[in-house]
Amino acid sequence: MDGWSSPKGHSIYNFVIITSDRREYLDSLKDLSAVSQTADLLESKIKEVIDKIGSEKFVAVVSDNASAIANARQKISESYPHIMNIRCIAHFVNLISKDILGNKIYLFICDYCIIN
Repeated sequence: MDGWSSPKGHSIYNFVIITSDRREYLDSLKDLSAVSQTADLLESKIKEVIDKIGSEKFVAVVSDNASAIANARQKISESYPHIMNIRCIAHFVNLISKDILGNKIYLFICDYCIIN
């Protein structure tokens, strides 16, 4: 799961499923602009995806470490003890690189962690 703001200021979240054979599937894009993106809301959106596919097929939820999403990941791990709560390390590397190199370039470290 990752969220970003569109050029028009919409809060867009994507839900990507990565299988054990490393295939990636975009499950959904959700425009959450009309609602406050709280941990409870994000948890419910993640649960919708998990429940639709089947919780037994998941081993982890990976996202950046923004406060609301970090709390949502924690709640998912509590609701589904077999699902690990993982922060995206590529996002951190991307942020550090941006700080080092300045704001003049785009860094593309992974599909889900694009910082400009």
